[in-house]
Amino acid sequence: MLNKLPCLTALACLCCFLMACSDTENKGTAAKPSASTIVAAKASAPKTIADNIISDSDHTILAKALDSTELMETLKKPGPFTVFTPTNQAFEKLPDGVLESLMTTRKNDFINILAFHIVAGDIRARDFKDGQRLRTLAGEELTVSLRNDKLKINGTNVMETDIEAVNGVIHVIDGILFPRTQNAAPH
Repeated sequence: MLNKLPCLTALACLCCFLMACSDTENKGTAAKPSASTIVAAKASAPKTIADNIISDSDHTILAKALDSTELMETLKKPGPFTVFTPTNQAFEKLPDGVLESLMTTRKNDFINILAFHIVAGDIRARDFKDGQRLRTLAGEELTVSLRNDKLKINGTNVMETDIEAVNGVIHVIDGILFPRTQNAAPH
């Protein structure tokens, strides 16, 4: 019986090989995932706050600003963070020269302004209370206002809430938040 075992194993391997080679009906299709499978896999992949900002066409100026100050690296970390993200339109409301000045010659001011949009912790819209104060990474506080079902942060409208990320949450705002100690005027 022991002498027959190598022969039987070889015969079984040969049969499997021949059956695999003779299957021409499904040749080349079994191993390739469809495009929709790939897209679905990418869409369901968890994103960080940084990934969400980078991939959103309404936040291209913010993405560039965060990159220029290295705060984007902070938003890739585990957190959790709550980030109030100004849209491109919010940045476009700034007086001429302010954004350029902040990005080129006033880097420390810009870091402070952008850090004023970031709070440690994962705070959902349902968790906000009127008059609540939120300490930012800039060390200053934001004030929450809730009136007639409208959420505002330091008087700035929150346009969209609770955009989830693996390291926190994003709330989209329609303006730039400036710390009290910060001068936004160009120098």
